[in-house]
Amino acid sequence: MIHYTCDRCKRNIDTTCQTRYVVKIEVQTAHEDCSPDFDDDVDHLSELHQVLEGLTDDEIDDAQSDTCLSGDYDLCPECHKQYLKNPLGRDALLPLGFSNN
Repeated sequence: MIHYTCDRCKRNIDTTCQTRYVVKIEVQTAHEDCSPDFDDDVDHLSELHQVLEGLTDDEIDDAQSDTCLSGDYDLCPECHKQYLKNPLGRDALLPLGFSNN
């Protein structure tokens, strides 16, 4: 039998009497559609090749990790309700109190 645990509160989810919810989150870098002005005298493929040849494996991994992140998370019914109320966790941010100097 497969055992599930809520990724938010760490309680066991008994799928025989509880509903298990799965939250799928995917974060990607937003790319704006713009048409760059290309100079016909420049070999862009050659420039790209030179840039890629200069990157190390660690730099390539860092670039990929910045562009996309995804994950699946199990939630129990109680945490599911809380997640739907505040999916971005905005209430967790406390406002800073600055003086009126």
